[in-house]
Order: sequence, then C-alpha cells, then structure tokens
Amino acid sequence: MKKIFVFAVFLLGVNSILNAQLRVGLKFGASSNNLITKPIDIQGVNDFSDIRLNLKYANYGVHAGIFTQVKLVGFFIQPEFIFNSNSNDYMVTNIGSNTLSTIKRESFQYLDIPILMGYKIGPLQLSAGPVGHVFIKNSSELFDIQGYQQKFKQFTYGYQANAALVIGKLYLDVRYEGNFTKFGDHINFFGNQYNFDKSPSRLIGSIGIAF
Repeated sequence: MKKIFVFAVFLLGVNSILNAQLRVGLKFGASSNNLITKPIDIQGVNDFSDIRLNLKYANYGVHAGIFTQVKLVGFFIQPEFIFNSNSNDYMVTNIGSNTLSTIKRESFQYLDIPILMGYKIGPLQLSAGPVGHVFIKNSSELFDIQGYQQKFKQFTYGYQANAALVIGKLYLDVRYEGNFTKFGDHINFFGNQYNFDKSPSRLIGSIGIAF
C-alpha cells in the first residue's frame, strides 16, 4: 500500500511538471517608501556637541530585472531577480546652537529576490511570498559627520503581496512590501548603533514584458 502511494505521488509530480508552463520576462518600475520615523539625538559628535538626525525625504526608488513564472496545476510560482536603487535625505541639526541645518543624502543598491506563489483569475493574478534583500553597495554624505560609521546587513528579508494585470505578454504589476528590520539600523556613531522606530514598507509599481 505504501509503495502504491509513493508511486501515485511520483506520477502526480511528473504530471505537474509536464503540464507546467514557463514564462521569462523583463520588468522595470518605481517604488515609494512609507517611513514614519522619529528624530535620533546623538551625543558628542561634532566637536563634542550633540546633533539631531531626522529623515527629511524618502525618495522614489527605481528597479529593473528579470522574472520567471512557472505555471503549475491550479497555481504558479514566480521567482524574480531585481536590481533596486533608492536614496534618502537626512536633516542634520546641531542641538542648542544657531548653526543652520544641513541635508545629507544616502544612496544604496540591493538585489531583491522575491519568491511569490499565487493563482490567476482571468487576466488578474494574485500572489504573495517572501523577499530577500542582498546588499550590494551604498554611498553616503553622512560620512561628513564626525564619528559616523555604517554596518549594513548583507542580507535582510521581508514579504510582498502582489496584484498584476496580464494582457498577453504585458504585465502591469502593483505590490506592497513589508520588512522585518528596523529602518536605519546600519547607522553607527563612535561604535554605538542607532535606528529609527518603524520597519520600512514600500509600494512598488512595475511594467513587465514576457518573452
């Protein structure tokens, strides 16, 4: 009986593979960040004066990459490899002085790897799944501040929920992304780590073309 069951599972798997349909395509788009933060007060920075670091603007990001979609019986799996570039502007203010505030920009790039699972209802696709973020590089004007250091995590992760309209080979894609790490947790001054309160989230819009 056990052998029959194993054989039946094997046949089901083979049948699913034979019925699978593979699509590969390119996609590009933009994202907006939803960041609700409180200022960070840092002691003894510029010649031992205190500064306040506040997020001024979370700028729009851009992305481009490839997606693959494997259609199985009743659902699909969609892994993607997306290059993502974003930047943030911080306001830096010396506390208790008459010095004017300055704006410092930080840019960073990640390789995003979402693995979504979902189903299709007519031209509408609904899916969700985990996403990993592999840190590539960054540049930061915060290095102009005395004592600033950075320690980016090489890999972070979150989740995405997606709705896409598929018209032939054209994909119109909107998704929400949440993350499990605190925003700004790479910020260090004199070896002390600081971060803003909330985990970052994004609203992502993309256009994809399948081959």
